[in-house]
Amino acid sequence: MQPRSQADLEQEMGECWAQVDGGTLSLQQAFGTFEDWIIQLGERKAFLHPNLRQWMWYDRLHDEWVFAGCGMGEAIMLTIGSLGGVKKLPQPEGVADWCVYMQDEVLLGPLRAEELRTKLNSQQVPEDILIWSTRATDWLLVVDEKAQEIVFADRAEGN
Repeated sequence: MQPRSQADLEQEMGECWAQVDGGTLSLQQAFGTFEDWIIQLGERKAFLHPNLRQWMWYDRLHDEWVFAGCGMGEAIMLTIGSLGGVKKLPQPEGVADWCVYMQDEVLLGPLRAEELRTKLNSQQVPEDILIWSTRATDWLLVVDEKAQEIVFADRAEGN
């Protein structure tokens, strides 16, 4: 089974809240257990709090969850090594089409995947960048770019 991503969890939570608001599910039925809302992002764990609709990072040193500073649709959750962070979106909306990229150790974005594809096709951005997508759980490499899509691979698979 493919690991769940930030985009997956936010979409699932939106669907659950719609069912709760519509009266078809109770809170317990809709949201299940605490663990159902935890994802692994790189070396860190992130939790989407169902009631607050806020993201939290797990702080291993203090064995506690701390607020990430963003809610659903507000930012891209990402990790660099063991550090967790967020890159705020220009305006709140669904995160599924958004990404950031790292070029020469500089984090750039956020931008939509379509914008990144255009930059790659026009060679405004080199192909040796690392990309963080809200649909993935770690940094990705560009393996191939075609007219209408970008083909990614995990760094481990790309080496």
